[in-house]
Amino acid sequence: MNKELRQKIIKSRKNFFPTLIITALLWLSLGTLVYFVEPDTPGVVPLFFINAFFALLFSFSTLFENSRRGFIVSFALVFFLILRYFGVGNIINFLLLVGVALSIELYFTKFG
Repeated sequence: MNKELRQKIIKSRKNFFPTLIITALLWLSLGTLVYFVEPDTPGVVPLFFINAFFALLFSFSTLFENSRRGFIVSFALVFFLILRYFGVGNIINFLLLVGVALSIELYFTKFG
């Protein structure tokens, strides 16, 4: 009985090492993209936003231990970066995005 319970606990644990490796590789590729690639290269801006989204997603999902919260935070931050890219990202828009992200999280916590 005790051995079966222990094996069930071991199988239910999450292994964070592969996630840590993927996160490190994503941040390394994002840093490499920023440092070595010219901004006027075709297709590099969408690649930057996609790479930033996944790097933030894996980082915040690991930090919060919840994929939904990591997705909400990373989506809000990347959306703010897109607004900054187009020149309309300011503190008001940031606070509005924080409010929307909190509202979505509270909705899913209560009703989801």
